[in-house]
Amino acid sequence: MDIKYIFLSNSLPFEESGYSPQMSRKLVKLLPLGLVHSTKGDFLVDHESFRSIRNRFMERQLQIPIDYEHQTLQDVQAPAAGWIKNIVLRNDGIYGDVDWTDRAADYLKNREYRYLSPVIQIQRNTRRAVELHSAALTNTPAIDAMSPIACTDKPNEGEGSAEQENIEDGSKGTLAELAALLQLDPSATIEDVYQAVAALLEGQEALKLKADAYQFEIARTKADGVVLEAMKAGKILPFQRDWAFQSAMDDMDSFNLWLKTAPQVVPMGEVCPENLSQTQRHRSRAHELMGLSTEDITKYGNV
Repeated sequence: MDIKYIFLSNSLPFEESGYSPQMSRKLVKLLPLGLVHSTKGDFLVDHESFRSIRNRFMERQLQIPIDYEHQTLQDVQAPAAGWIKNIVLRNDGIYGDVDWTDRAADYLKNREYRYLSPVIQIQRNTRRAVELHSAALTNTPAIDAMSPIACTDKPNEGEGSAEQENIEDGSKGTLAELAALLQLDPSATIEDVYQAVAALLEGQEALKLKADAYQFEIARTKADGVVLEAMKAGKILPFQRDWAFQSAMDDMDSFNLWLKTAPQVVPMGEVCPENLSQTQRHRSRAHELMGLSTEDITKYGNV
């Protein structure tokens, strides 16, 4: 499988990650589902990604390290901030069951580190995430539009409190209106409403994932077509095709700009094969080396 490593920064609000100073272990979001935009290029995370990542994790039977600032990738001492003990799939992404060290827990509690950056392997031809190498605590995020792990002074403070009070302290009519909007029985309880909303959100995530997959496939087809046209124009050699495809996938505008100024590296003949005479086409370089004339080929047949 043709793959490459990239490291990115994912992030998650404290209250969403489930962290609290009293807990040394929790589920942390490692990768969002769908088409992921990052400074290292776009890539796809889907259910196939999860299966591949988890299968590799189970095969190795080793906990995945979380270090500081990707020190594991450098030739230096790399103390662990935590260990990923299991990998699970949720509606909105791939999560890790993390056992944090006391030192890392203090860093997070004090908001000295705010982001988690996973190091993943990307399959080159599909741009799909297929393996999790490690992760790191960092303050330089790469994944776009993600929230920090540490974003409040008091983790879990006020989580869902306002909305819940409005529902529980409101009249039965309010709950009945919600039930009607969700096409539930008028006698539905607050738990029924929560379950119905959760089902709607799950369906929405599934549709988003499918839309992202289609969008990604369109981008991949477009990049492949641009590279093919560039090869036909003699601006890319065959051995450069993979590089060109990756460049087009990462930044199509920059790649097109490069193509405009790129020289022709493959000589393109002025005469097309269709314009050659029958005898010219039949008398190849091999025939010349064998000393065969066009008359010989005509008389004795092509070889």
